[in-house]
Amino acid sequence: MENGESVSARTALENAAKATLALLSEVSQREARREASLDQQLQSLRQEVGQFRRDVASIVDGAGARIASDAKDALSPAAIEYDHAVSATARQLKQTGGLMWMWLGGATVLLGLVLMACWAVLGYYRRELAAVQEELERYEDAAPVVRAFYASDAVVCGGRICSNEDPKGQHVGEKRQYRQARPRP
Repeated sequence: MENGESVSARTALENAAKATLALLSEVSQREARREASLDQQLQSLRQEVGQFRRDVASIVDGAGARIASDAKDALSPAAIEYDHAVSATARQLKQTGGLMWMWLGGATVLLGLVLMACWAVLGYYRRELAAVQEELERYEDAAPVVRAFYASDAVVCGGRICSNEDPKGQHVGEKRQYRQARPRP
C-alpha cells in the first residue's frame, strides 16, 4: 500500500508540477503580451506627442505671423496720424521760437533791472545802517559820562559843568589838577 500511495502521491506531484509549469508558462506569456502591448502603446504615444508638437509649432508660427500682420495693419493709421501730429507741432514750435526768444530776452532784461534796483536799495540801507551804528556808538561812549554827571553834585552852567568839589575826593589828571565832585544828595 505504501507503494500504491507513493505512486498516487507521485502522480499528484507530477500533476501539480505540470499545472504549476503550465500556470507559469501562461503567466510568462501574459507578461510578454502585456509588455508588448505596453511597448506598442508607448511607441504610439511617442508618435502622437511628436505629431502634437509639430501641430503646435505650426499653429504658433502661423499665429505669430498673423498677429504681426494684424498689429501692423491696426497700427499703421495711428502711426501715420502720429507723424502728421509731430510734423504740425514741429512747425508750430518753429513759428513760436522767435517769440519765445523775445520773451526770454525781455525777462532777462527785466530781471537785470530788478537786480540793479535791489543792489541800489541795499547800498542805501547799508549807508543808513552804518550812520545809525556810528550814532549808537557815540551814545554808548557818552553813557558813562552821563551816568557820572548824574551821580555827581554838578549842574550845567553857561555851557560848562559846575560841580561842588569834595575836599576829600581824589585828585586826577596828569598834574593832578582835577578833583572828584561830591556825590549828589
